[in-house]
Amino acid sequence: MMNKKELTGYPHIDKPWMKYYDKNNQNIKTFEGNPVDYLKEKNTNRKSKTAESYYGKKFSYDEILFDDTATKVLKSLDVKKGDIILNLVPNIPEAGLLWRAATNLGAVSDFIDPRPDSSNLKANAQKLLEIIKFEKPKYIIVLDMCYLGMLKPVENELKNLGIDTIIVLSASDSMNLSAKISYLKDVVNYNELKNIRTATDINIKKIKWYEALRTKLESMKKSENAFNMAIKSSPINVYRYNDLANNVKYSINYDIETDENLMTYIGHTSGTSGSRPKPIPVTNKNIISKLQQFELAGMNIEEGDKILRILPLFAPFGAFDNYLINLSYGAISVDVPEFDLSEIGYLLKKYQPNIIVATPSWLASLPKCKYLEKMDLSFIKKMTYGGDSMPSSEEENLNKWLKDHGSKTTIRKGYGMSEFIGCGSYAKDEYNKFGTIGIPLPEITFGIVDPNIEDKLVPLKFEDGKDRLEGELIVSGDTVTNGILHDNIIVPHFELDGKSYIRTRDLTQMDRDGLFYHLERKDRSFVRFDGFKYKPHEIEPVLESHPDVEYARVVEYYDDRYKGFMPICHLLLNKQYDTDDDYVRLVEEIVYKYIIDNPNMSSRHIPTKFKIRQSMPFTKNSKINFNALKNEELDGDEINVDIEESNLTVGNINIYKNKQKTLKIK
Repeated sequence: MMNKKELTGYPHIDKPWMKYYDKNNQNIKTFEGNPVDYLKEKNTNRKSKTAESYYGKKFSYDEILFDDTATKVLKSLDVKKGDIILNLVPNIPEAGLLWRAATNLGAVSDFIDPRPDSSNLKANAQKLLEIIKFEKPKYIIVLDMCYLGMLKPVENELKNLGIDTIIVLSASDSMNLSAKISYLKDVVNYNELKNIRTATDINIKKIKWYEALRTKLESMKKSENAFNMAIKSSPINVYRYNDLANNVKYSINYDIETDENLMTYIGHTSGTSGSRPKPIPVTNKNIISKLQQFELAGMNIEEGDKILRILPLFAPFGAFDNYLINLSYGAISVDVPEFDLSEIGYLLKKYQPNIIVATPSWLASLPKCKYLEKMDLSFIKKMTYGGDSMPSSEEENLNKWLKDHGSKTTIRKGYGMSEFIGCGSYAKDEYNKFGTIGIPLPEITFGIVDPNIEDKLVPLKFEDGKDRLEGELIVSGDTVTNGILHDNIIVPHFELDGKSYIRTRDLTQMDRDGLFYHLERKDRSFVRFDGFKYKPHEIEPVLESHPDVEYARVVEYYDDRYKGFMPICHLLLNKQYDTDDDYVRLVEEIVYKYIIDNPNMSSRHIPTKFKIRQSMPFTKNSKINFNALKNEELDGDEINVDIEESNLTVGNINIYKNKQKTLKIK
């Protein structure tokens, strides 16, 4: 560590956050092998322990890591080093088995979101076909129902692209009778909870099992018949994985590939821009570095901890922060391939997990689950969110809710991106402050640069009297993707002081103690018609400080009156009002008390439209979908705020809905 006199003021050089780490345990030791070897070494003495639980059926570490049946299956199909295998699968045990098998052979597991975007099967298949043309897989592993909806319509095109082999998995492949019954019960319970989730008491025994089960079983039977007919007419070799595993020749030999620079995983971003998700190539070195850094950061997961595995494999957050990390610590992954977003509380009630890693929107639903009101939640040891921000008031409410229900933990936060395979900073213990995203993992370097200079990195530094820096976050480290796929630069890199960095496009603050605070995506800023640069992160926390506001999200819309962009605020409230006039009065209070009377706000911060919402649109990874908000058409149901203003003064303000104006003069 530098002495205080030697500090440069540049965060990426001084690294003031390192004082929070054990100085004797800050460097990662070199590991010779691939990530599967690493996980095996970590679990040599845990072979009989439970590694995964799937609808109640348990799988040991011996079955998950040391049994090489899956590797031999892929080898029997002539999978080679460098081959790309497209995976259209949810969180089921076989998905992880085949990923690790491909890693052993030096092949690349390319995980794609298996969920269709619409009910138009042909459109879904065509969209997937465009991804396949770009990412060039040789094999496909797919869930049986995804095969029908996303591959069957384009099989001839797949054949022409050189894909000759499809391996089909079923969600029931790993289920014994007890697990199948558990799965069917969940299907029925979720359906029931949708209708009565706000009831004061839920008695699952009152559900009409026979009718619900009969309907589900009939649906499954029809799907099975449709699948059997579909594979008979396929021009591609379609195999059921269970058949291959049951008939594999155990005399098959193979070499284990250990090159640290081999690409063995492709994940995809969860952003909402672009016609197709951005692929993120990941190497063995990226993965091993990530697993080692979690240990150095003191995540303190204990052997036998039950962890809900609900984040998807196609997102690096799900693959590494919510799956491989579990195996690294000897924890138990509770595999949940399908659940209702609004009913994560049901998963708590059923599985009683010790650790939950989720998005803010999922965790925010927990206090609203009436059937958890009297439940003892002392089994929850850690609850962490990432992927989006949470208002401090909501975090405080969740902490109180946990305490009131017997849990000794408080909400922890992580920040990361797919480009550096998930979590890159973490907030815990003394640096788990409201609003912070914590400190970088030990072998990751954060820096802050001028966000307005695009062609090079211009670092910002602490000057005398400045307690915080604000700019664009840049990241360097062994977990950062090289960003190259098929000679295409997916993620550009920039050089700074002898290191390679990527730009996050996130605006971030940092204090002198080394704590970082995420503000917003850089591309959410916009310029009003009058040239004023509007930064939503400056106003959204102010609006969310109103006791009736749960979420406030501001985006731009094109205003015909001004022939340019103006802000519209989408409000999600925590209470209902009786009339439109009550909502107008709420907006009046927000405009005057929280913006005009606020010395830190300008009249130019006032949104010229407010939309009261029952819910926010979310991406498939449960982040607020800002593109959806921006693309919504105005429907006349908005509350309008007309401002008479010049560059110096603010005159009359008219706040009204449906042309019924309320005139105010400030």
